Amino acid sequence: MRADVSVRGLNSEAQKNVEFLLSLTKENCEAPEWKIRDLFDQADADISQALRALGYYHPVIEKSLAFNDPCWQADFAINSGPQVIISDIAISLTGDADDDPEFQKLRNQLLTAKGKPLRHDHYEKMKSRIQSLALEKGYLKSSFSKKQLLIDKANNKAHITLVFNAGKRMVFGDISIDQDILDPDFVQKLIPIKSGDYYSGEQLANTHNTLSKSDYFDMIDIRPDIENIHQHQVPVSLKLHPKKKHHYSLGAGFDTDIGPLLSATYINRRVNRRGHFFNANIDLSPVLSTADAEYSVPLDNPVSDFFSFGGGFKREDTDTFKSLSAKLSARLKHAFDNGWKQTLFIDSVYEDFTIGATSRQVLLLVPGGSWLRSVSDSPTRPTRGYRLEFNLAGSYKNPLSDVSFAQASVAAVWMHPFPWGGRFIARTEQGAMLVDQFDRLPTSYRFYAGGMNSIRGYAYKELGAKDPLGNVVGGKFLSVVSAEYEHPVLDDWGVAAFIDGGNAFNPDNISIKAGTGFGVRWYSPIGPIRLDFAIPLSDADSSFQIHFAAGARL
Repeated sequence: MRADVSVRGLNSEAQKNVEFLLSLTKENCEAPEWKIRDLFDQADADISQALRALGYYHPVIEKSLAFNDPCWQADFAINSGPQVIISDIAISLTGDADDDPEFQKLRNQLLTAKGKPLRHDHYEKMKSRIQSLALEKGYLKSSFSKKQLLIDKANNKAHITLVFNAGKRMVFGDISIDQDILDPDFVQKLIPIKSGDYYSGEQLANTHNTLSKSDYFDMIDIRPDIENIHQHQVPVSLKLHPKKKHHYSLGAGFDTDIGPLLSATYINRRVNRRGHFFNANIDLSPVLSTADAEYSVPLDNPVSDFFSFGGGFKREDTDTFKSLSAKLSARLKHAFDNGWKQTLFIDSVYEDFTIGATSRQVLLLVPGGSWLRSVSDSPTRPTRGYRLEFNLAGSYKNPLSDVSFAQASVAAVWMHPFPWGGRFIARTEQGAMLVDQFDRLPTSYRFYAGGMNSIRGYAYKELGAKDPLGNVVGGKFLSVVSAEYEHPVLDDWGVAAFIDGGNAFNPDNISIKAGTGFGVRWYSPIGPIRLDFAIPLSDADSSFQIHFAAGARL
């Protein structure tokens, strides 16, 4: 049974610190009386220590101790007194850090503590921030030649003096790489750090991340040899353990847009020692089935630049149309330093499609590009971020292409947290095209709406412009907007309410459709799983739709 120890008269932070350091609070009713009296006598020292840490050097303590059946009680009424104020701070930097902009910035930040109440943990953090920046920036032989905190108890003032000798800033020395699966010259291109560059902990972390994302290596051991620095050069050794060359995976799932899904993937991570890689995928479902293969070649900067070529087949059987297509493609991929990912492509496409009673076979040669940027505060459970994607594609009628068209689209998702734990999700997709013979344009390049990631309450690609016979033939334009509020109800569960609107249409017949509903969210370890119940607010093929999908939106 815990005894009653009362601490009164302090603000919440001071009281919490006193209760933490007061030895008497850790004793129970069964403790012997002699021990309790000893700790009660020690209480003044405990309280003074706890308050000094927060800058209170003149506490007045009134205390009492009583032994009653069945337990003892202690009471402390404390007046903390005035708090010591930092009256002046002197921070001197010597060595190469004297004119280092980052150290000057940190010094100016630390000087803002002048005139504020003294806290000893803030003083320790002040020293720690200087030392951490020194290690991060490569001042590996740095040290404080003076660190002084003087307390003027009579005037309740504190004086801080710090003299930090940074010394010479180190650079990366010899970089040795231990691996035997790829050409050394190729691996060298994957490594951001170079001999002669300023030493930086951030660059070492960046090197680890870059090698991890390359998908060639399973374990990455980076060791700067701090003990053998010569002429301000830090040798670095890297030991790289390869991932398995071949990767196979099988999967099964369900999506209300396309039904039950079976998938298989094969990856060859190292076709040769120059880092070429190959992947193939098969997805089978009643509505949408695809098979594709791609061979990728890293370019001069293998971290950001790739050339790939490949091909694939796609079968799509919706309530609106049926199509079977084959594609050969070449792609040039580049990742910019600002986070944008660019893909330039040229596709040769053959598509056999049927809408209503009309069937077509069309050959297209389609160049184009896409630009994507995604930012979020968490890969599996984001609360803030956005995703932005632009697409351009087109074709000009020639012996290798049966239709002339030009097409542009933009898709965006924006997520923002609410103060009470919820989050708002806005989504839009806009598209437009110019085409000479719309009736010959394959369904893969027409705009449709409806489904989980479009307008909920309508079936997958149910919406679009109609021909005179009432068949949905898709549209030259697309406009979809969505607003959703999601709120957590348990640690890993949430609920959502939403409204979606828009359509795929032609300029001569604009018809806006809308759907609304509510959903359940499960924040699983692999990402969010969404189950939505939606009703159409306009004419539809059904009175409601159930939508199910998995995966992050950003």
